[in-house]
Amino acid sequence: MTSFFHRLAGSGTVSPSFDSPPTSGRGLQRLQRKIKALRPAEKPYIRRVGSPRPLPNSYWATPLLVACEYPWTPKDPNNPKLDDLLRVGVRTFIDLTEDGELLPYEDILCKRAGLLGIDPSTIEYHRFPIRDRSLPNSIDFMDQVFITLRLNEQRGRVSAIHCRGGIGRTGVVVGCWLVESGAACSGEEALRIIDAEWRSVEKCNRYPHSPETGPQFDFVFNFERRSPIPKLSANRAEVVCRA
Repeated sequence: MTSFFHRLAGSGTVSPSFDSPPTSGRGLQRLQRKIKALRPAEKPYIRRVGSPRPLPNSYWATPLLVACEYPWTPKDPNNPKLDDLLRVGVRTFIDLTEDGELLPYEDILCKRAGLLGIDPSTIEYHRFPIRDRSLPNSIDFMDQVFITLRLNEQRGRVSAIHCRGGIGRTGVVVGCWLVESGAACSGEEALRIIDAEWRSVEKCNRYPHSPETGPQFDFVFNFERRSPIPKLSANRAEVVCRA
């Protein structure tokens, strides 16, 4: 099966066709059928990551990657999600929201790390913006996300990746990374892994599937591993907290 990336490699841009959103009419029915097809009763999925979830709306995509919702709620500063992520060892934060979409937390992140006795200079923050309910817009974009994840994995660092709700954009990038990293042998298997993990997050009853839209689901399903990918120059890492 040819991936979106492979089909569009010549143009350097990912421009898949958008079908009906899954929250209305045929789009919803189509996505529900696809999700159901990933859940054969004779092949139950066994979780491979045994660590407790750091947040109710989070899951371990790999032993070194937590997928979650936006980790900062200014209206509830006494229960900061950032603290829970930092306590389980997260040192790299990958933000898929657009600039200005939500209140930033970079400065708060540094302060929370310091209060927990964590050297602020060890914290990294990276932003790779994707429009809500949309898809990555280029091959280079996904390459940079993969490189960031791979460099952190090679250093044994735990990363957290999130968008707004941790559903659509996060599901797309996590699904593709499962394939790219070899944790899943295909996009279909990656979606099955995400589906199994997602069924036990707190918000599953309200948002029953991840990724969120039909095009996002298809993007992961058709994704193929692209290794080797370009190297990341040292200045691409954004260290936001300094001693």
